Amino acid sequence: MSDVEEKLKLQRAALADFGLFAFQCDDIDDLLGRACELVSSALDVHLVKVLEHLPERGEMLIRAGVNWKPGVVGRETLGDHEHSPGGYALRAAQPVVSPDLDLEERFETPAVLRHHGVRSMVNVIIAGEGEAFGVLEVDAREPRDFGDDDVAFLRTYANLLAAGIDRVRTHDELRRSALDHELLARELGHRVRNLLGLVRALASQTTSKDGSEEGFRSAFIARLHALATAEGLVFERSENHTDPMILAQEILEPHRHESPEKITIDGPPVRMSARQARMFGLALHELATNAAKYGALSVSGGVVHLAWRLDETAADRQRLVISWEEADGPEITPPERKGFGTRLLEDVVGHALDGEAELNYQPQGLRYHLKIPLDD
Repeated sequence: MSDVEEKLKLQRAALADFGLFAFQCDDIDDLLGRACELVSSALDVHLVKVLEHLPERGEMLIRAGVNWKPGVVGRETLGDHEHSPGGYALRAAQPVVSPDLDLEERFETPAVLRHHGVRSMVNVIIAGEGEAFGVLEVDAREPRDFGDDDVAFLRTYANLLAAGIDRVRTHDELRRSALDHELLARELGHRVRNLLGLVRALASQTTSKDGSEEGFRSAFIARLHALATAEGLVFERSENHTDPMILAQEILEPHRHESPEKITIDGPPVRMSARQARMFGLALHELATNAAKYGALSVSGGVVHLAWRLDETAADRQRLVISWEEADGPEITPPERKGFGTRLLEDVVGHALDGEAELNYQPQGLRYHLKIPLDD
């Protein structure tokens, strides 16, 4: 068997071995490392590396390689400009052969290649889907005229490597997607259980002033709507948080539609979790409903001021201080007995949010203050 036939046999075997490995491999670094090993053996070249293109940094990282000194693979970077061998190959969009780097005028030889005694090289693009992954580079320590068969082998190998990279990336994305769906399903289950518990509590505690079925239905549906509004605002956002300003505007819109000046809302942007938004929305609904029936919103001149601020003096975590203050309404007195709305404002909301709630029936108007720690 001639030397040419022996070389072609080795190259075909390398392609077959790598094709099987690429089909089974699930790790890009293992894939790239094995690719470099087989190319080194098939072409009888001591140094082989894969340069990953990092366009956002304007660099090419030596992501994998064989026979390089410690500290090179995974750390050393080269420029992706036309004065770099890899960058030149990317721009040329075709294999670039340099039989003798001492005679090379198209680009400069990087210091890392000089330190390893590289005298000649071949660069072929690892294309893949979309932008090129990078460059497969073969570096010889002696001047060498790589022939057409060598270049054709490397192009085929780079294409096979690109397909393997795309396959691993696709599998990684699918695994991440499956994990995200699993986490989402758990979160949905947890949220549904919490919501059903809260709905049961609302149903069991809601009463009507006149004891009628219609009164109960109206009160219950109104509270359920407030709960749904809060839950919807959070769930529509991928980060699972919402701003209390958006929530307050939604909940209070029916009372501000014709006269926005009757309810002023003031506060900085805050990330409120689903749990907190849920209870905050219920509290706002109770406050607005009571104000419309008995308080400042029941008369033409009455006004309400809703505000919140961040209190960062706590040692453990930030606290949100919320206040609802009514003015210029009818004189009010504390109720003779506590209904569910009052218990919700005084006890349930504060307890559920690990905070403190205070409800004061001042003659000049209702005052409600809530202090809660912010969830991470």
